[in-house]
Amino acid sequence: MIKRIQVCTDGSQHSRAACEYGISLAGKLSAKLTGIHVLDSRMLEGPLMADISGWIGAQPYGSQLQQFREVLEQKGNAIVDAFNERCQEAGVDGEGTLRMGHPSRVLLDEETHAELMILGQRGVHADLIGNALGSTAERVVRQSIKACMVVPAQFKPVTKVLVAYDGSNYASKALHQAIELAQALSVELIVLTVAEGKEVAEAESASREAMDLASAHECRAISLVSEDDHAAESIIANAEEQGADLIVMGDNGHGRIRQWILGGTTTYVLTHADIPAMMVH
Repeated sequence: MIKRIQVCTDGSQHSRAACEYGISLAGKLSAKLTGIHVLDSRMLEGPLMADISGWIGAQPYGSQLQQFREVLEQKGNAIVDAFNERCQEAGVDGEGTLRMGHPSRVLLDEETHAELMILGQRGVHADLIGNALGSTAERVVRQSIKACMVVPAQFKPVTKVLVAYDGSNYASKALHQAIELAQALSVELIVLTVAEGKEVAEAESASREAMDLASAHECRAISLVSEDDHAAESIIANAEEQGADLIVMGDNGHGRIRQWILGGTTTYVLTHADIPAMMVH
């Protein structure tokens, strides 16, 4: 069961939604919530500061660097304070914290203290990257060993969960997580199996297997089998048709070579879904 949740917040619209999802889940799961804002050390030591030193000269560079650091810290403290106030307002056991370093590295170091990490689909540069996954979210999700939930810019309470299941070990872990989550939230679970490049009979067999597990855990669930050559698009379409508010899936599946980022289906869902998607390793 998820008892510790970590939210990554940078002050962007997506991260504010991530905080709301964290607060909502923490309240319903009686979980401890931690909000982490990372002061990006690259802003102080990278090309940006080198350019500034060239503009203003070497002598005043030190004082300008300190002033810039103070501005970053002031902004970070404001974000953390806003997070703490929101948790207090919601009656949730939450605490914000400020860290300095490379954002993705810091978040991955901190994930040892949580069972679930929640990140915004995009960050402060959302307008510049289009439909691409934010760079920090991409790195964290790719390297994390914990469940990661990637959320869109708008918060919506989770009232129905869809889990993608194909019989693989990765999908089995996702199914177990989805069953636990659906029960804890007292919501319906939809088990979707996509017959992508395989016989429908095989997909139906996997679906029955999943339903047997849900039934054994007394989880309220329904099953769907979709015949589609594009699993990712089918997952998103079925989630929309069924009114699901959360997609749960493993980071790989049958017949797919693990890509540099993630399995192709998972990558597509994380970047294109209009609802949160949780990846379970």
